[in-house]
Order: sequence, then C-alpha cells, then structure tokens
Amino acid sequence: VHVERTANGWHVPGQQSYRPCRHTVEGDWSQAAFFLAAGALGGDVSVRGLREDSLQGDKAIADLLAQGGARLIWENGALRCTADQWHGIAIDASQIPDLVPILAAAFSLAEGETVIHHAERLRLKESDRLAAMAEGLTALGAQVEETPDGLILHGVPALAGGTAEGKNDHRVVMALAVAALRSAAPCTVTDAGSIRKSYPDFFQDYQMLGGTAHGSIIRLGNEPQNLDLR
Repeated sequence: VHVERTANGWHVPGQQSYRPCRHTVEGDWSQAAFFLAAGALGGDVSVRGLREDSLQGDKAIADLLAQGGARLIWENGALRCTADQWHGIAIDASQIPDLVPILAAAFSLAEGETVIHHAERLRLKESDRLAAMAEGLTALGAQVEETPDGLILHGVPALAGGTAEGKNDHRVVMALAVAALRSAAPCTVTDAGSIRKSYPDFFQDYQMLGGTAHGSIIRLGNEPQNLDLR
C-alpha cells in the first residue's frame, strides 16, 4: 500500500489492495516491564522478542530500572535484567502511565525514597490505580504515601505478606504479584482473573521463572477470585 507523507500527517490514496507478506510483530514493552522489574528485585531475568530500537513509549522501563541500579544488557536478542544495588529515584509518569503500577511495586522495595509524580490520569483507568497500588502495597507491608498526582515510596527490604485487593485491574494484580517475590511471608492478591484482559499466561510465565502461585487462575475455565503467591 502506497502511503504519502503530508505536512500534518499521512495520505493513503484509495483503490489500493493489500498483498500477503511476512511480518514479525515486536514484543510488548509494557508487559515485559513486569518481568524486567522482577530481575531488578534480585532475580536474573531475560526477555526475548523486544526491539532495542522500539518506538513504544513503555520502553522507558529499561532506563528507569537502570537509574535505580539495575543492570540491563542485550544478549543474543534478549534483554537481561539483574541488580545488586537497588535504590529510589524520581519518576515523571506523564508519558508512561501504564508503567506506574509495576514501578510502584518495584521501587517500594528499593533503598531510600522514590517519588512518582504527574500520574493523575491513573485515577481514571480500570481502577484508581494510584489508590489501588498505595492500598495494595501497604496491605502487604510497604510504606507508601498517596499524593494527588502520584505516590511517595519509602523503600523496605521486604514485604511482610498479607492480603491485597487487586481491584479487578490486570496491571494492579500483576504488579502486586511481582512485589510479592520479595516477601517474608505468603501474599494473597484478589481478582487474579483480571489478567485475562492483557496477559492470560502471566502466572504460567511467573511460575516458569521461579515464582510460586497457587489458585484457580492456573486452571483454565474457572473464574478465579484469589491467588496465593509464595
């Protein structure tokens, strides 16, 4: 299909037709962010299918994790994330709203203070994600302050365990699940079935990488309510 660039956009002439071709669709940085963050929390995780030259806005996760002390290296087409030191940073979330839940989860376990600001639009997502993450992380033992446009996270070495509300929000559930990897006791996250909206195999991948999850989410066909993470 012939496409013409114009002064303020693009023009696609009519009376054209498509022809078959092979095209590899690049991986999704916003979904990869959950497991890259798991690497930053002390794991050693490699994610394949991402493009180093991607134009996806959520590719910013790599730079933000690196600012916090993570080591990210491209190896044989995969992005590997590890970290020996993990510390708080300041995060402007105005252009990366979908990353805020996992950033909040990861940096709640970083040394020092992390401030996330310019994230007020998250109050109008599938849930009020600022409130959901503040409540969920606090319920599990993190120290979180909610502000009108963001969160202030006072890092703790590990979560204490407990039960957190997933708010029927896929990103909240997945973010809390990653935070639970650094918990001194089991964590329960409700509404685990909400992950079906964007990443139905999340907990299968979670377990494949070494996490332990118990709940009906791994029995396809049931409608899960709670998930225990150990």
